Amino acid sequence: MSTLHDDEADTGLDVVIDLLRRQAPGLARLPLAPMSSAGPSTGTDNVLYRLGPDLVVRMPRTASAATGLHTEVRLLPHLSGALPTAIPEVIHEGTASERYPHPWAVLRWLPGVDAWTARAGLTGTQGMRLAEDLAQLVTALWEVPRAAYEGAVPTRGPGRRGGGLAALTDDVQEWLAEADGLVDVDAVRGSWQESLAAADWDGRTVLSHGDLIPGNLLVQGDRLSAVIDWGGAGAGDPALDLIPAWDVLDGQAAARFREAVAAEDDSWLRARGYSLQQAVAGVVYYTPRRHPLADVMRRALEAILRDG
Repeated sequence: MSTLHDDEADTGLDVVIDLLRRQAPGLARLPLAPMSSAGPSTGTDNVLYRLGPDLVVRMPRTASAATGLHTEVRLLPHLSGALPTAIPEVIHEGTASERYPHPWAVLRWLPGVDAWTARAGLTGTQGMRLAEDLAQLVTALWEVPRAAYEGAVPTRGPGRRGGGLAALTDDVQEWLAEADGLVDVDAVRGSWQESLAAADWDGRTVLSHGDLIPGNLLVQGDRLSAVIDWGGAGAGDPALDLIPAWDVLDGQAAARFREAVAAEDDSWLRARGYSLQQAVAGVVYYTPRRHPLADVMRRALEAILRDG
């Protein structure tokens, strides 16, 4: 199993087989196969394995990804039945072993194609339907009672995406210093300054998925069928989950999404800033690693700069 990050744990097939045999013997009899690493839906935080016809094993690559998985398995049961689209169901929570240092999990497999793979069929009328589905998802997340997620997810403070824009300025500058021709530095700085001019987030927190990029959105036909990878969920600025306007949708579909969530100008600009910070980091980090997420983030960056 090839690695993506410098500090990655061994997530090879033999390690997963050993974990299943020791901690979930009832599942160890099912056929196990690694998912292809050819697309962004395979994840940059987790290595994924299909387990039988109905399950998937998630193996965090790093300690930070393991923290995200811990958030996910705590949160998902509280969201069951609360959202207009399917979300993963936790089947088994695994623990660290002598061979593998992180918690891991078995989840129910969700059918669908990730929105990046399906992007050619999500234009025009089809894109409008997806925009409406995404708007319903985001507004439903905003309406989840705090008591349902308090203690399950972290609060997004300054310096974290969704915790206000200004504190992310140093992070953006650091990524630009490493860009080495990969992005238009002047255009990025101009867009960032436009977003910084928006009114600050008022501090009212809502539940957010935190990473509504194409690889985490499953579609069937032109409809949103499931949302996966809740490891980045948190309580913070409602604008954070507006990033599909640039990361997923195009043109009129993005405008329809904005209309459906009733986003005013300041929230929209903050959302564009959050998307910009993520896109620049993704392009700079994943391009030299030859991971498909670099292409996903490059498309988002182009959409953001056109918007500017």
